[in-house]
Amino acid sequence: MDIRGICVASVVLQTVIFGSGSAFTKLAYDSISPMWALAVRFGLASAVFAVLFGPRIVRGLKGARIADWLPAALCMAVSYISCNVALDLTTATNVGFLMALPVVFTPILAAFVTRRRYRLAHLPFQVAVVGGLYLLCSSGGSFTFGWGEFCGLLTAVSLAGALVFGERGLARLDVVTVSGTQIFVTFAASLAGALLFDKPLDAGAVQPMAWGVVAFLALASTCLTFALQNMALTHLPSSTVSMLLTGEPIFTALFSWGVLGETLSAMGLVGAAIIIVCVVAETWIDSRAASPSGKAAGKGTAPAADPVSALADATMSASVAVPQLGVSQPQAAYERL
Repeated sequence: MDIRGICVASVVLQTVIFGSGSAFTKLAYDSISPMWALAVRFGLASAVFAVLFGPRIVRGLKGARIADWLPAALCMAVSYISCNVALDLTTATNVGFLMALPVVFTPILAAFVTRRRYRLAHLPFQVAVVGGLYLLCSSGGSFTFGWGEFCGLLTAVSLAGALVFGERGLARLDVVTVSGTQIFVTFAASLAGALLFDKPLDAGAVQPMAWGVVAFLALASTCLTFALQNMALTHLPSSTVSMLLTGEPIFTALFSWGVLGETLSAMGLVGAAIIIVCVVAETWIDSRAASPSGKAAGKGTAPAADPVSALADATMSASVAVPQLGVSQPQAAYERL
C-alpha cells in the first residue's frame, strides 16, 4: 500500500473512533457535564503529549509564526466545544450528520485560504453526500433543527477551518507539533469554559464508567485521531480528508443504535450506502487526478520513513499511537490538485 493509501486508511480509522466516541460520550454525561468532560479529556491528552513530545513541540515552535498553528488550533477548540454541547442537546445521530458537513465547507474555504482552485468535480459528490447524510440521520423525516443542531453546524464550519488551516500549518511544522498545539489550545479553552460557565467538578460523583469513557476519548479519540488526521493532511488535500470524514456518521449511527438505542431506519441504510459510494468515488477520482503528478505532489517531500512502523513503535512505547514523522516540505501540501 502506498503512502496515500495508508493516509486514506488512517482517516477511515479516525472516523470509526470518532463514531464510537460520539455514542459513548453521551453515556458519560449521566455523571459529568460536557465542559468538564472536555476539560479532563484534553487535560489528560495534553499531559500525554507534554511527557512524550514536550521538548520536540517547543523546538518545533521556535521560529514558527503564530499564524502557522493558532488558527487551526482555535478552530479545533471551537469544533470540540460546540460538538460536546451539541451531543448534550440533541441525538448523537443528528450530531453525526452535521459533523460531516465539512465536506461542503472545506473546498470553499480552501479556495480562499490556500488559493486552491475549487474543482467542480467535487460538487456532485458533495450534493449526494448531503442527501445521503440527511437520509441516514433524519429517520424518515424527523430531522429537526434546534440549538443542538446549531452547535453541530458550528462544529462543521470550525472543523473545516481546522482542516484547511491545519494543512497550511503542516507546510511549516511537523505532525506532532501541530497536533500538540491543537490539543493544548483546546484544553485551555475547555477548562476556561468549565470554570466560567459550569459548577465546580465533583470528582466523587463521577461514575467509573464516565472516567473510563473520558480516558478512551483522551487517548484514542484525541491523541491518536489528531495524529492520524494531521498525518493524512501531509499527503492528502484537506478537501479529500473532509470527504473521507463523511463516513463518520455511519459509525456514529451504528454505535448510537447499539449503545444508545437510537434508531437506524431503512432510509438511513440507503443514506449510508450513498455516502460510502460517494466517498469511494471521490477518493478514486482524487487519486487519479493526483497520480500523473503523484510523483510531483511528492517532489521535494522527504521520503516517509515507513509510517506504519513509526505508528506501531509509538503505540508500543507510549500506549498511544502518534506517527513519528518529520517536518513536511513547504510546498508539498499545495501541489496536489
